[in-house]
Amino acid sequence: MTETESEPPVLADELLVSLAEMESDPSGLGTFARYTWQAKQAVLHWVSCLKPTGPQFVVCEQVEDITLVYNGKLRFLQLKTRDKGSWSVARMCSSGLDALVRSYNAALKVGLSEISQFELWLEGAPSDVKQTTNFVEDPKLASPSIKKTLVALGLRSANLSDFLSRLKIKPYQSAQRNTDAKVCYALGALWPSLTVAELKILYERLLMAITAAQAGFVLPKTIQAYLADIQNDFPVSDDLFDEPTGAAMDAMRAQVLTLPTLRSLIPPVFGDDDALLERISKGTGVSLLELKMRRAGASSESILFAKEMRAEMDFRRQMYEASTERADLELAHLARRVITVAKAVATRTKFSAVGNPAAASRPAEAIALEFMTGSSSLKDCDTQSVFDCNGLLVYGYLAHLSDQCLFPWRAV
Repeated sequence: MTETESEPPVLADELLVSLAEMESDPSGLGTFARYTWQAKQAVLHWVSCLKPTGPQFVVCEQVEDITLVYNGKLRFLQLKTRDKGSWSVARMCSSGLDALVRSYNAALKVGLSEISQFELWLEGAPSDVKQTTNFVEDPKLASPSIKKTLVALGLRSANLSDFLSRLKIKPYQSAQRNTDAKVCYALGALWPSLTVAELKILYERLLMAITAAQAGFVLPKTIQAYLADIQNDFPVSDDLFDEPTGAAMDAMRAQVLTLPTLRSLIPPVFGDDDALLERISKGTGVSLLELKMRRAGASSESILFAKEMRAEMDFRRQMYEASTERADLELAHLARRVITVAKAVATRTKFSAVGNPAAASRPAEAIALEFMTGSSSLKDCDTQSVFDCNGLLVYGYLAHLSDQCLFPWRAV
């Protein structure tokens, strides 16, 4: 196997060890600890500009935390973290919705409300109180008390229905402690040929540019050209910096993240993953399981099957946990056996792929197919009949363990 055809290094272990060190040392010694959660979320929104129907550019700290500018549409995003607990309606109103009301009023004043959407992105879960769950699912179902609070925040009663029809609430965003891993896995899924070191460099470059935009500092084009040259090993053409122009743009130039600037900082893009970029942009969940399987070359069908088995397994797991006091211990024993078998299969897959670059670049697909078509090795792990010795349910448990960063879908 040639040097250029060799299997990309494993992302999970090296990166997650450094992230674990960050979590155990809150003083900020980690590589990315100095960057805010909002900046890290903005990385993926900026990357979503690569999608043909994605944003034309991203604006930081101008009206809202992030504004996504499309052809004929605006999305105003408030990004909120939490210290503890869930998100009640009262908490949303005092931390997020108040700012979105101001943004709506500003958009209404200049005649842009008709093309605008207002979004509240929340770290973690909403409260399970019915008033909150209904409101999160469909803001148009806001109770009279919520509407009264919005009016008190400065929203005119006549505009309540319009604002609520344009409001989207996006809970369950990645926790601050997991965000670096989630973003790096997403970048790894989009650029699977990058090594761990290259992914970390790419992530930090994007964070540096976003932090500059948040602070209103201009990233000089000469620096952009230099970074593009050393990263991509190809000459930078003049039209790479075909930035949007105009008086309005010039007024906020330092806070704008454009597609040309993005392309100057990233490796060449071959076959953008539109579906993944679309889900990232919409804020719908992309699990670590899916990102790791994509990173290791699994097909969409294999990823979907793993997610389905994980969901079916989870129902059975919860029933088992409720049925015996020994469930935690027996699940832990099962986890060790399943991970041992999965690592053995991954190692065998690696050795069998010698001389076959295509197979070497897609270990997750080979591993998934083995377990999907011949699940006896996993079935035999279930010595306590936690899942009734059903190999496919045990495969779902492996998917669950992968989501906990215990299996990277390739040989370490």
